[in-house]
Amino acid sequence: MPQPLVYVVILNWNLREDTAECVRSVLSAHYSRLHLLVVDNGSEDGSPEYLMRLFPGLDMVVNAMNVGFSRGNNVGIRRALDEQAEYVFLLNNDAVVDARMFDSLVACAEGAADVGIVAPKILYYGQRDRIWHLGGRARRWLPVPETLGHNQRDDGRFTAPLKVDYVTFCGALLKRRLLESIGLLDERFPFAYEDSDFCCRARTAGYRILCQPEARMWHKASVSSQRDAAKVKYLKAQGRAMFYRLHPHGPSPGLTTAFVWASTLAGALKDTLRGDVAAAASALRGLYHGYRIRLETP
Repeated sequence: MPQPLVYVVILNWNLREDTAECVRSVLSAHYSRLHLLVVDNGSEDGSPEYLMRLFPGLDMVVNAMNVGFSRGNNVGIRRALDEQAEYVFLLNNDAVVDARMFDSLVACAEGAADVGIVAPKILYYGQRDRIWHLGGRARRWLPVPETLGHNQRDDGRFTAPLKVDYVTFCGALLKRRLLESIGLLDERFPFAYEDSDFCCRARTAGYRILCQPEARMWHKASVSSQRDAAKVKYLKAQGRAMFYRLHPHGPSPGLTTAFVWASTLAGALKDTLRGDVAAAASALRGLYHGYRIRLETP
């Protein structure tokens, strides 16, 4: 039996060097039925020409403008589904993957029909033995998930697949059946919380989410978001408000709203004390707009 076809979708915006390193790591993977698709989100640094020169024949879609994370990735997901891919792996361009990562992820996903998402163990690019992300689990009383393994040394304590409630789409394998069942990323989330929303929808539809620690990748930890910190603060706060409106956590929506506002105010105060008034104002403005925006059915 041939291995399932996996489409790897890498979204790029003005990070041609990082994207090139990411592409090289994927091209070095051992998995036999892998197709790489780069979606360029309106880059202005010559990324498309640069990448095509480095990798002749590279499959690439070039968007005329930056349409955001969700919509940009959806362009790639639709192409993958049109090409009969059985899995789509969303991969941040500021990351590199282990050569055997896809083999471990697919084997885990193929283990049960109700597994919809499988994520690898994500380590820091600059500290290759330290864990950045293993997934998260919802808490009963707080709207902040319990993060597994964050900043812990990769000392072998995590080996077996972990059932989780959330994974980051910095790197995640999505099953075709799941995408056909619940749809693509919600484009109302242009940046941040689109992965949390998708995970909630997947679990509501009866799918399990796993993290497979045997599969590894390394992340440069938000290289792209550091270029415009105030805008990122705005988008994250807006996405957070929208997410908790759509998916209330904790014992009551009112308490969740109070917690979100209080924690955002605390973060804004810290930014102000550090002298970054623009970041503080952006976070508060984003949260306000996130609670004011109309959330019609996508």
